[in-house]
Amino acid sequence: MRVNSVYGLLLAVQSGVGLAAIPDYLTVKQPNIVKVLPSVQGPTTEAHFVYPQSLKNVARVQAFRNFLYSKISEWEF
Repeated sequence: MRVNSVYGLLLAVQSGVGLAAIPDYLTVKQPNIVKVLPSVQGPTTEAHFVYPQSLKNVARVQAFRNFLYSKISEWEF
């Protein structure tokens, strides 16, 4: 099976198609998804939060950036 999104993988797993490597942030609220190899660490992934320099000191951008940092620190990819 080939899919072009992690959401497609999640739907396939939920439908019973098989196993998939899915980021934790997608499965946090999915009680029917079980980690089958918890000791195996997947590949690392880089993520970038990009915005114009002119928005660097805008409160809503800083708040959103801080929110993202707090959530990302909870997840495993």
